[in-house]
Amino acid sequence: MSDLAKIAELIGDAKIVAIGENNHHLHEFGDLRNRLLRHLVEHHGFRVVGFESGFAEGKIVEDWLEGAPGDVADIGREGFTFSLGESPEAHEMLTWLRERGDVRYYGLDVPSSAGSPVPSLDAVRAYLSTVDEAAVGLVDAAIEATAGYASVSSAESPAKYAALDTVTRDKATAALTRLKSHLASLCPFYGNTAVAEHHAEGALCLDAYLAEVAAMMSGEAPALQSGSRDAYMAETVRLIRRLHGDDTKIVVMLHNGHLQRVPFSPFPGLTSPSAGTHLAAEFGDDYFALALTAVKGKTTGLKPDPAARLGFTVYEQDLDDPAEGSVEAEGPGLVDLRARRGTGGPRSIRHAHMFNPVDVVNAFDALVCFPESTVSGHLRPAPADRVVEVAPRG
Repeated sequence: MSDLAKIAELIGDAKIVAIGENNHHLHEFGDLRNRLLRHLVEHHGFRVVGFESGFAEGKIVEDWLEGAPGDVADIGREGFTFSLGESPEAHEMLTWLRERGDVRYYGLDVPSSAGSPVPSLDAVRAYLSTVDEAAVGLVDAAIEATAGYASVSSAESPAKYAALDTVTRDKATAALTRLKSHLASLCPFYGNTAVAEHHAEGALCLDAYLAEVAAMMSGEAPALQSGSRDAYMAETVRLIRRLHGDDTKIVVMLHNGHLQRVPFSPFPGLTSPSAGTHLAAEFGDDYFALALTAVKGKTTGLKPDPAARLGFTVYEQDLDDPAEGSVEAEGPGLVDLRARRGTGGPRSIRHAHMFNPVDVVNAFDALVCFPESTVSGHLRPAPADRVVEVAPRG
């Protein structure tokens, strides 16, 4: 039995399958995600893929998958946020999806790499211009009110938001709230406004996310933070089910921290519900969370770079040895973590180059630990056609 068949056996009848990674731009994770996606589509009836990228920008990808012109590299660059569409693995996924032709794609996340509400607001403008042109002014007001923090990405927006006074921040939140409320009021007259409302919600969640970051940086955040980005990603999954039916099978690709079934603690004393927390609470066993990690090798880091397209540069760095008590310290393999619940287990998992404290066996349903991780080929050439199959731990 192949590693894909073994994972599918663990997934069972779950309709929402989340495939993680302990960091972005890593070859082994992207390769397994692609192979598992194909297996689930070809053999188990999955027909939607949701990705940790902007919901608004996802329209570019969906149009291309349906036949719109464009080069895969351009679609990967413009249709994904946080530069997550620029790897060879992302290009491979996109090319296969376009050739396949019957799998829908959605971005799950807030717009503009968590930098600006404008992509979402532009989508709302396009909708209102067809049904309620007089209300387009609400979009203009929202763009003007958020101009003080709108940026190319979260490499810049948190600092801009933190520099704003309370009155300016509140004006931005109020303008976005008025717009979303107006869209909700149109439903009785114009039918299903769900997608337009979700775009507006994306802009509002970005605003809330920046407020959360500001509170964290100032030391004013509560111990249980709200986690607006993750709440929005979970809501996108709910929207997909409303649009395509509750029986639709969805593959979700997120960072391990976003898909875990328990709240995420990025820093000591700060915890927020992950997208997986919301999905697990609502869908139970119909939600399956698969974590991906590695014992050793390379990972990536980010550093601010005002000259870069998104305001940051991705670079390669070495991984330290596994921390004591981490799941990586147990070695490589495929693990059914559900079988270990109630018996204790690892207390941390890699998060980029660090180790994040978490009750691993309750956070994830299964885990693939690779012997080694390497960066994707757009950062450093990776061996061609390298496929690593992972056997269950003995």
